[in-house]
Amino acid sequence: MSNRKDPAWKYGVEVEMDGHKGYKYLQCKFCDKILKGGVYRMKEHLAGIHGNAAPCGKVTPEVRDEIKTYLEKIESAKKRTQLTREEMIDKCVTLNSQKGSSSGSVTQRGIRGPMDRFLEKDSMDVVEGSKQELDKDARENTCMDIARFFYENGLAFNVANSPSFTNMLRSVGNYGRGLKGPTAHELSTTLLMAEEANTQSIVAEVKKTWIQTGVSIMSDGWKDMRGRQLLNFLVNNPYGTVFLKSVDASDVVKDATLLFELLDSVVEEVGEDLVIQVVTDNASNYKKAGEMLMKKRTRLWWTPCAAHCIDLILEKIGSLPQHENALRKAKKVSNFIYNHGWVLALMRKHTKKELVRAAPTRFATAYLTLDRMLSLKQPLEQMFTSKEWDDCSWAKKADGREIKKIILRDGSFWSSMYYALKTTRPLVNVLRMTDSEKLPGMGFIYGSMDKAKEEIAENLGNEEGAYKEIWKIIDDKWEFQLHRHLHAAAYYLNPRFQYSDNFSTHREIKIGLMVCMEKLIPNEEDRLQANIQLQLFQNKKGLFAYGRQQTVIDKLSPSDWWTTYGDDAPELMGFAVKVLSLTCSSSACERNWSTFNLVCVYLEF
Repeated sequence: MSNRKDPAWKYGVEVEMDGHKGYKYLQCKFCDKILKGGVYRMKEHLAGIHGNAAPCGKVTPEVRDEIKTYLEKIESAKKRTQLTREEMIDKCVTLNSQKGSSSGSVTQRGIRGPMDRFLEKDSMDVVEGSKQELDKDARENTCMDIARFFYENGLAFNVANSPSFTNMLRSVGNYGRGLKGPTAHELSTTLLMAEEANTQSIVAEVKKTWIQTGVSIMSDGWKDMRGRQLLNFLVNNPYGTVFLKSVDASDVVKDATLLFELLDSVVEEVGEDLVIQVVTDNASNYKKAGEMLMKKRTRLWWTPCAAHCIDLILEKIGSLPQHENALRKAKKVSNFIYNHGWVLALMRKHTKKELVRAAPTRFATAYLTLDRMLSLKQPLEQMFTSKEWDDCSWAKKADGREIKKIILRDGSFWSSMYYALKTTRPLVNVLRMTDSEKLPGMGFIYGSMDKAKEEIAENLGNEEGAYKEIWKIIDDKWEFQLHRHLHAAAYYLNPRFQYSDNFSTHREIKIGLMVCMEKLIPNEEDRLQANIQLQLFQNKKGLFAYGRQQTVIDKLSPSDWWTTYGDDAPELMGFAVKVLSLTCSSSACERNWSTFNLVCVYLEF
């Protein structure tokens, strides 16, 4: 207690109450009364204030006066702070009005803040001048106040792209003058709880759709600011991704048996009858845990994250000599430019763009950066032949001369970069597809991987000797790590592939379809009906005939297409919707680690 400065601590003792966690309980030393809610209620109790606590009947007059005086000082300080804040707001309003006075601006009658300028102006509020100029000036002043709020509080500028930021501005403008903003206490208590309730109601609506589509449980590990190994668990279907929980798995994540027990408990929590697949990365411990899970839960699948697998493919391809040469030199160029402010400014002046392009994974970022660098070859050459470069100090240093040589005279750098992009761009496109939240990826991954291999072969002149090594790397990961029967079944059921001219009839696709039907349609009679209904789908009969046009197929997601045209095949439709509603990646677990940090902070709070 020695570090607690509030005088009320001298007259109360903190006690623990069984079954009442989350509150501080203090016992008065004068009357032994136990108070819930912290030291502030103890002050009310001792001071004899009729607020949230009954007055103490045994406190001495000296102590009562001491606590009363302390409370009065706190109240005075709050008033002074509020007055200072209002004075600052008034000064900002005055400053903005003075700035716009030359063109005529909104009068100051009744204005308490800059948002008043978003309101419609009546004849009493508008002085002479052009309405267009007034609107422009009012917006500039208002945006300046908003910008100042960002700057003073260190907010990321992309916060302005948030839909909730737009909604906030709209609500403030609709409210009008005299709005009293929320206090820090309201933000951390009543408003936070209200938003939690609102979020829970949104989640409840999403959960109602789980029985129709089934769900994927996605999991991925990360390390928080305190060094803990945490696992995020999210539940996904086409109607949205729901954050389930974050678990401290520091003593679990490396042990396959303990990891299996954790995954199994999550399946139990969501409901085994709803879970179709569990998606994790393909590390050996997760793979073993996934196999154990499928043995116990025979109606679900464990599948490795497609984005993670494709990133491993790109990493392996990146170790080939020509790829390694392009990546190593491109990294050297970008590091030099971005590590020196003046050089970076010169590059931006000549290229009007950035060299580095962010992507879902590390190696995708590397190859997209190669793509950007190749597209900026001419501006980069102009930069290193400009007088500004020749006159700068970096041009005379060894590393500056080396970078200039790479850009201007290293023909192998640009040729190896061109080759690297021809052999990886199709894979990067597949990776971007798996990372997209617009469409569930399960119905596309099988066909997209086949198409990517064909594009790579075509880019290399369809000469087997040129693409054989690349194909082997892809097949090693795809066939032995990523490919599952679910991928083949989803390919077969996707009308975009089934009704295309180059639909594959490979035996493994039908095997995947049959295995999935046996697993996901447990009732034998329903499974028999679904098999019969396959003929309607394949031959475009019944309602399927109306949905065979490519324009219709392209406009609807595969699962929505089945919901629209599958009524003649109800058993098959239910199966198809569940398979085609699945994701093939756990990328949603990695969207924003700072967001998950914030969730953990709120949960602990």
